[in-house]
Formats: sequence, C-alpha cells, structure tokens
Amino acid sequence: MKKIVLASAIAALMIGTAHAANKAEVIVDSNQQFLEHMIPVNNSGITGTITVIPVAADKTKLVATIKGKNVAGPMPFSINLGRCDNSAAKVKYPLTDVVHGKSETVINAATGSLFQPDSLSFSLAESKSTPNKTVACGDIQ
Repeated sequence: MKKIVLASAIAALMIGTAHAANKAEVIVDSNQQFLEHMIPVNNSGITGTITVIPVAADKTKLVATIKGKNVAGPMPFSINLGRCDNSAAKVKYPLTDVVHGKSETVINAATGSLFQPDSLSFSLAESKSTPNKTVACGDIQ
C-alpha cells in the first residue's frame, strides 16, 4: 500500500514538471531516488543538489553536494518546516553540516513523508557563527 501511495505521489509530482526558475524540482530516476535542487539566497552564488534515497520504511538518506565559493564549512544544513520564502521556518530535521561541499545524513522519516504537503524546505546557513543567514534554499516538492 505504501508503494502505491508513493507511486501516486511521484506521478503527481511528475505531472507538474513546469516549475518557475526559483523553485526546486524533483527528478525521479529508475532507482527510486529523488533529486532536489537548492538555489542561491542573499547573492551567495551557492547552489546544490540533494539526492533523497529511501533506505528503509522509516528511514531516508540525504546526500548533498554544494557548489560555490566558501563552501569549506562547516555550514549548518537542515530540513525546515516552511518554504524558502518563510523567514519564520523552523528546523524539522537537522542534517549533518556541509563540509567541503558535502553532507550525508540518514533521518528517521519515510521518504514519502518528505513530499507531503507539509511545506518543507532544505536550508543551508552561511556558517556556525551566522546560522540565521541562509545562503541556499530549496522547497521540497
């Protein structure tokens, strides 16, 4: 049943492929992995991709590759409850800090739950000393 629900969610996501340039997009490959994109915020020039991989019924692996200047880190990284345009978004899942443009985390959440209409987003902060300055963000869709 979960596979049917997830397949329906994937189909619905694939139907809405026309996204504005400032929106994250979801790409589904044959391995049932999802690819999310982050866009620069605050003129940072920092972008990224996050591969979302189901590893168990209630666990999801997130592998981020971040590009741009000054991505040596550590840079706080999270999934937030709220969209990128919501300055009051709160951390729902803290992720492993980005160091040298990389982060890998397994969270205790079903992959399909990340794509529910809960208004979730990936957020990357400039540094530990400036955790409220977002440099890249991507709405999970």
